[in-house]
Amino acid sequence: MRVIWFDVVESTQDYIKSHIQELDDNTIVIANAQTKGRGRYGHVWYSKDNGLYFSILKKRLDISVLSLLVGASVFESIKNIYDIAPIIKWPNDIYVMLEKPKKVAGILVEKIKYDTIIGIGLNLNQEDFPADIEATSLKMFTNKHIDKNIFLIRFLDNFKRDLEYYKLHGFEAFRKIINDNLLYKNKKVTANAGKIEGILKEVDENGNIIIESNNNLLRLNAGEIELLREYNMW
Repeated sequence: MRVIWFDVVESTQDYIKSHIQELDDNTIVIANAQTKGRGRYGHVWYSKDNGLYFSILKKRLDISVLSLLVGASVFESIKNIYDIAPIIKWPNDIYVMLEKPKKVAGILVEKIKYDTIIGIGLNLNQEDFPADIEATSLKMFTNKHIDKNIFLIRFLDNFKRDLEYYKLHGFEAFRKIINDNLLYKNKKVTANAGKIEGILKEVDENGNIIIESNNNLLRLNAGEIELLREYNMW
């Protein structure tokens, strides 16, 4: 395993993209800060100092539920290190509950031909965020400072174990973790920019989200899930 650690880089995800031919399988690119951090659909990821931002190159890896599998590994790492139970937002974010849910981690999985880049942004030790960002850090939530190396090593151990378990036993154990800790479960949500509205039920055996709408069960394999505005109270 090769580790490349930057003080500042535009994006760990984009660094791997632009050097993918020369990088080996399992290369990890880490940054203390990013100037162009991003999530799904081009969303900006606030990537200042004291967070943990890294991307992993996996060559010849083809797992349809990989984003959820990574999310389960991040969830378990946070749970074990901090002794708290975070919440999983389908398909790729980790939240904690304050006066409302606030994001502490995001996952971005991108396919480049036969290869896969797994990007993870973690709000670890930051002490403030802009007012317009619905996020917090694990330090702000728990009042515990965790060294980046400690978290990274724990996550990599968990992810290696989970990947091996998945290859032998499949997705079901991870699906249970996700459904037991699923944000907005049994609440009224909207999906796909308001085109779908209904009750969020669970994640199915293929990683799709199930929404009950007009007595029908809809299965979505991608998109954005949000709490229906009129129910946006906790």
